[in-house]
Amino acid sequence: MKVIFVASGNKRVGGVSAFVRSQFESLREEGLEMVLFPVRGKGWRSYARAVGQLRKVVRSENADIVHAHYSVCGVVAWLATLGSRARVVVSILGSFPHKNFKLKWVRFCIKHLWDATIVKSQRTADQLGMALPVVPNGVNLSQFAIMPQDEARRACGFLPNKRYVIWCSDPSRVEKRFEWAQEAVELLKDEGVCLYPVYNKPHDEMVKYFCAADVMLLTSESEGSPNVMKEAMACNCPVVSTDVGDVKWITQGVEGTYVAPCGDTRALALGLAQALQRGGRTSGRERIEEYGITTECIARKIIDIYESV
Repeated sequence: MKVIFVASGNKRVGGVSAFVRSQFESLREEGLEMVLFPVRGKGWRSYARAVGQLRKVVRSENADIVHAHYSVCGVVAWLATLGSRARVVVSILGSFPHKNFKLKWVRFCIKHLWDATIVKSQRTADQLGMALPVVPNGVNLSQFAIMPQDEARRACGFLPNKRYVIWCSDPSRVEKRFEWAQEAVELLKDEGVCLYPVYNKPHDEMVKYFCAADVMLLTSESEGSPNVMKEAMACNCPVVSTDVGDVKWITQGVEGTYVAPCGDTRALALGLAQALQRGGRTSGRERIEEYGITTECIARKIIDIYESV
């Protein structure tokens, strides 16, 4: 089976998102012939140009499946495969916190344009009001392996007399709500606690930050199945998060993980205080294995979807 992966290719580090590349490699390891097609540039002109470029690749590669990540790339894939034998599979990566035009537009595409659609959490399927396969992105447990915290702290340059709350995104991304993280940490009124944004780092370097941190804080307003949370859990890092995507499902019952309502910075601060007071690490890695959220398990689920279409 030959599969073309389509995704935005504008990341400053690595071009495509790290989770797209990780899933791409996991499918290749399962024996599929994989081709990566990054959509370069932003705006409708870039996506319109990508249709013709992708059409040539689909025909030259005689692709069986075109798997697009993000809904706009799904439309590019559909237009590029018209008249070909290729089937279109689309991964919807976020959720829909508001009932708006985008929600109706995605429903239309699922019903009329795409051969199969994957969502990352049951919450997104419920928002769409459709029975869809729920397949979160997997974690590469070999890549996100546990290292001693003291060793990781030295590698990150962390000071010995500080406790570090890492926040893993670009603060300029409005939907990630860095201001909520700032306010939650300020509410602790503890000068020994440092809020440390981690972004524009190679994906391979993230493991040392998860192993070094006292807590990983996620304050997004909307997510599907946040990869950063699962990667932190794979390193047994305590997690405090807003209630987005599948966070509550994955963390339920894992000591050292705390979930707060979106926008409730006092509840986030309380979660941080509890995590810091508890100290130590969590059993997050066991949960990732228990739920089968590894790259190998997820790759096999995706292959089942490819075969169904």
